[in-house]
Amino acid sequence: IESPRESRVRCALSTDVQEVWGLVGQNVSKGEELLRLDDLDVKLTLAQREAELTEIEAQIQSENTRYQTDRAALVQETKLLTLAQSALERAERLAQTQVGSQANVDDARQAVTRQQLSLTSRRRAIADHPSRLTQLQARRQRAVALRDKALRDLQRARIVAPFDGRITAVHTSPGDRVHPGDRLIDLFDTAYTEIRAQVPNRHLSVIRQSLREGTLITATAILDGTPIELKLTRLSGKIEAGEGGVDAFFDFQGERPPLELGRTIPVLVSLPPQSGVFALPATAVYGTDAVYHINNDRLIRVAVEHVGEYRNGEWGSWSLFRSTALQDGDTVLTSQLPNAVEGLKVEIISTHN
Repeated sequence: IESPRESRVRCALSTDVQEVWGLVGQNVSKGEELLRLDDLDVKLTLAQREAELTEIEAQIQSENTRYQTDRAALVQETKLLTLAQSALERAERLAQTQVGSQANVDDARQAVTRQQLSLTSRRRAIADHPSRLTQLQARRQRAVALRDKALRDLQRARIVAPFDGRITAVHTSPGDRVHPGDRLIDLFDTAYTEIRAQVPNRHLSVIRQSLREGTLITATAILDGTPIELKLTRLSGKIEAGEGGVDAFFDFQGERPPLELGRTIPVLVSLPPQSGVFALPATAVYGTDAVYHINNDRLIRVAVEHVGEYRNGEWGSWSLFRSTALQDGDTVLTSQLPNAVEGLKVEIISTHN
């Protein structure tokens, strides 16, 4: 008995184990809390990350305000430059008519130069706004990622069941120090249990052909004396070292019984019908590959090929054979005669179909 959804829950933090509620063999529901880790360090880290994010958001808001102020100031400084240039022109005209002095002209020219420098600086500040804002937004994105990681770590301090399942192992206790990668709890999904059985190579081609054609192959498992109906779902894609065949996986056709992983149970597989195959009791087989055909009250030894087993409700367990020397309607000896030889004359007392 196996489960394709057997989880080994591992730790993602370096911290102490605070509480453990899960017990071996316990059935749990999806989302049920199984174990809790100490989350104080994670909460402190989360508070730090949230403070960093708040600071960066304030810087972004300040940058946007600065940009709006620079744009408004640019308009005013452009007007001031125009006024300074007008003052310089007046001073030059007065100096030409000897009404004004050259000192006034120099002062006016310095005022124009200072205003041009101020206007250039303001324009550069406005032009740098996109790059400054991009840098702040990148810092904000990094801060958000760090905040979200801290939130995720806080969630990882609560170990919950990923599905409805059953616990198979608990690897820690309250007070233990755990680190990333340490195993905490093992459990499997009770809705995804299945039976793995190795297929003898002589039946492999028949089973593969049935799966390709969509033919249902059924089986019966015996669990605590109760028969359970199964169906073949797939074959494995790899032969493990030391194994001599391909594994087949069977699913339950009805309600799944309570199961323990690793338990071994007998499984009887019903293969698809085949032509030229007949069932015989063990008393009809001489050696391993011969039966006696009765023709004109004489025994004729016939070679047969063993192809499987057959459960006959009336006569018990029979074996299945194939032989090109036997046809429909032929009579086969089913009694074990110590002196059975080719050509021996016999009398048929009773027959079974």
